[in-house]
Amino acid sequence: MVLMKFLALLIFNPVVWFGLLMTFLGYLRRIRDERKDFRIAVNKDFFEGRFYIKYALGLSIVGSILSLLLGLKFTQQWIFVYIGIVIVGLILSVYVDANSLLLLTFMGVTFLTYYVKLFRNLIISNAFDKVLPSSIFGILIIFYLAKLWMLKEMHDGTFHPKVYVGKRGRRLIRYSLKNQSIIPLVVLIPGDFFHSYLSFWPIMSIGSHSFSLFVLPLWVSWTLKFWRNTAKEELQVSKFNVQIELLIAIIGAAFSVYLPLISLFLFIVLLLFVALRFIQRYVKMKRKGNWYVETHDGVRVVAIQPETPAAKMGLEMGDVIVTCNGLAVTTEAEFYKALQKNSAYCKLRVKTYEGQLKLAESAIFANSPHEIGVILFH
Repeated sequence: MVLMKFLALLIFNPVVWFGLLMTFLGYLRRIRDERKDFRIAVNKDFFEGRFYIKYALGLSIVGSILSLLLGLKFTQQWIFVYIGIVIVGLILSVYVDANSLLLLTFMGVTFLTYYVKLFRNLIISNAFDKVLPSSIFGILIIFYLAKLWMLKEMHDGTFHPKVYVGKRGRRLIRYSLKNQSIIPLVVLIPGDFFHSYLSFWPIMSIGSHSFSLFVLPLWVSWTLKFWRNTAKEELQVSKFNVQIELLIAIIGAAFSVYLPLISLFLFIVLLLFVALRFIQRYVKMKRKGNWYVETHDGVRVVAIQPETPAAKMGLEMGDVIVTCNGLAVTTEAEFYKALQKNSAYCKLRVKTYEGQLKLAESAIFANSPHEIGVILFH
């Protein structure tokens, strides 16, 4: 019975449900923007919510086991400050993703309070200077493991296109992909503070010390944006970078046990890597690759709706349809007119984003050429 009550607190954590609400508001904003730019939603499915719940449930079990094995310990004041930061970040998440910035800044303040005596005179000292570097790196390990798992399940169909006007007046597309979840993570809090108020609250004894179990809502969020790269390349680079960050966190956790001061240096290395990666990526996007720009040499495929004839044909965002059913097309109107040449089947000649030519053909919905599933400039 006691275990069931604690599991109920784990599942019905208010921060988890607040995060789901913010995710739903972000979904509504995505649908609104897509209908504004393309007259139709690219993907009506609330996949953000499905991913959110899936990761919250699955990663909660795995993360909590790892947290208890690592013996992650935090003060109740530290956790309450963190929850406040998470709530602010979730409110902002509808417009901007500040997850990594807020997390690393908060962990940096914790490090400084632990190591630098000057910071121990602040009001927050009691909340921060008792949190060990090993616990900080432990949270970062779970954070990057979760982020890596979430990245591996993303694909082209989850990217959101948005129209911008380029310097030369032509319209271009910038793609973004945002994913987030709140992972209810069981951690240890020294003492029996909660048990003294709620008798069913579980406590653990390790040696001569008592610890209360507490659910830390670990916010894991990330956003990918690109306009001169392919989705596959962007995901591959992001996975590689997260793997490096995870490796730094693991090394930092190992040193924090035996040589704590070196762990501070490794945390600074992690911060520098994140900052340099951001700068390098921005410079690369400015210099390399083709724009996803409106063209007069065909019609540019902006996006593909899932489970449609276009998806079955293997069309990808960035493709340029040169001919449809043997007719050259340069506008959206010409494309749909060419589709009507054969109401049940279409054959396309396509130039890929990389510049290679390919053929694509498939049956289409009878008498419904506009439901082929291709999103174009209009």
